[in-house]
Amino acid sequence: MNPTKEVYIIDDIFDDTTIDQLYSSCQKHFEDNLLSSDFIDITNSIVDCHGLALSQSKYFPYSEKCWNILCLKIKKYVVEYCSRCGYDESFVVPFSCWAERVDTGIKPDVESIKELIPDFDDLTPEDIFAADKPILVNDYQVKKHMLRTVYYLKTEDPFFGTKIYFDGEEKKIQSKNNRLIIYDGYSYKSHHYYPEKLLDHRTQYNIVFDWYINDPFDVPDWVLP
Repeated sequence: MNPTKEVYIIDDIFDDTTIDQLYSSCQKHFEDNLLSSDFIDITNSIVDCHGLALSQSKYFPYSEKCWNILCLKIKKYVVEYCSRCGYDESFVVPFSCWAERVDTGIKPDVESIKELIPDFDDLTPEDIFAADKPILVNDYQVKKHMLRTVYYLKTEDPFFGTKIYFDGEEKKIQSKNNRLIIYDGYSYKSHHYYPEKLLDHRTQYNIVFDWYINDPFDVPDWVLP
């Protein structure tokens, strides 16, 4: 797959019922399927070649309807994205889906913060964020061209979106409730912006779903209808 700077942005992707079910299910995974909890909380894979985590469902369709809807809807748009790059549906393979969040529910102690940050009063909301260093989306297991999709499940500020670093330019995608973005994370580095836990009481929930282009062809570990 040739590098592409195209970014798909699809708004209002799911109905309210599916959104509520995804949110409730993600909460269970943050409790019982947690990978790490540093500046953000990250679950282990929720859906991958092993099936739906925290369930007996090893294959599609899964026991929770909301994850079936998510997988098929996102696949539809990934196929559209790839077709513009000359690949048909048979090349599109799912890899792994997980959730990330910041949701402390605790309002910061401003006076204590001012002791640590003397110019705190001069900071704007966009100055207060947490983000990991930009990375390429890669995997040593399949060694294929990876695509990244990010679904903004719950956000309180458009600033907490995704920045993609193309050759000589940067593109910031604003977050928005019920928005999906698709981009070539294999060719270009990117990272996501989150509220700073210690300084900010706003919340952000993302569902990240990586896919790959199965070229040259290998028998995939996991397929979706």
